[in-house]
Amino acid sequence: MKFSTLLIVVFCGLLFSTSVYSTEKQCEQIEAPIVFDQYGLPTLELIINGESNFALIDLGSRAGIHLPVSTISSISNVKYTGETSNTTNISGEVFTSKEFVVPMMAIGCMKFENIIGYELNPWAASIGDKPEGEEENLQLVIGQGFFGDKQIVIDYLNKKLTVSNKNSALESTDNSKFKPYELSDEGITIQMSSSLADYQMVLDTGASSSIFSLNKVDNNEPLTECNYDLGPDVQCKIFTSEVNIAGFSFVPNLLLYPIDPRFTKDGLLGSDFFNKFTVALDFSNNRIAISPNESSKL
Repeated sequence: MKFSTLLIVVFCGLLFSTSVYSTEKQCEQIEAPIVFDQYGLPTLELIINGESNFALIDLGSRAGIHLPVSTISSISNVKYTGETSNTTNISGEVFTSKEFVVPMMAIGCMKFENIIGYELNPWAASIGDKPEGEEENLQLVIGQGFFGDKQIVIDYLNKKLTVSNKNSALESTDNSKFKPYELSDEGITIQMSSSLADYQMVLDTGASSSIFSLNKVDNNEPLTECNYDLGPDVQCKIFTSEVNIAGFSFVPNLLLYPIDPRFTKDGLLGSDFFNKFTVALDFSNNRIAISPNESSKL
């Protein structure tokens, strides 16, 4: 009887260990549904303190997370570091935020620990007239820093975000297709080339439209007039010439706008770009792989 009892205990222990290993292995790579908000911007479900929240995915931010003060105060064990950060949007407005650390959050079964965050300010720049009655809607925002040394695949077509730990290769992406990207103060920067010039563009999932800095477009580029209200003394023009990014040709729809001169790059690639391309990012090695969505291949 003693032997049988011991055997049962050991067998149960083996089952438990196998189950834990299987769960950990499963959580090395996850797929999270992307939910698009009213502006066509990507959000995903983020679990904080066991509660579900929807957070905007904003690659234009290098921070880990931005949270409203009311949300920060509701999270246990959050620690303020005493540091602050100044950020500037494309209109030149400057915002100061206090820094803190969130001990643990999760997307599905994947845990994200000791994420550095900042108090959320309504830094978004609204181009043109804001619809009457529209109010600032402070929501959670996760940036590049949230994913640390992980790899992600942003797939607007199939409405999903794949996240992989550094030890788990992305099965859906050929590693030979990865190319280096520049990580500047403005964000993840890649080259976009027309027949006339090369431009340095920042990837920004937090931008509903792609934008070109008005004074950085080659004077010989053909431009198309448009009818959007971009504010006082701003003439509406769009860049629609064929360009090349990472060996793929496409026709963008870049709105020209007088971006603040402290923004050193040439423009932003927003939702219209991500609707045409699936983008894989390897944050450990500053690498990117781009592939056209089936619906947008030329």
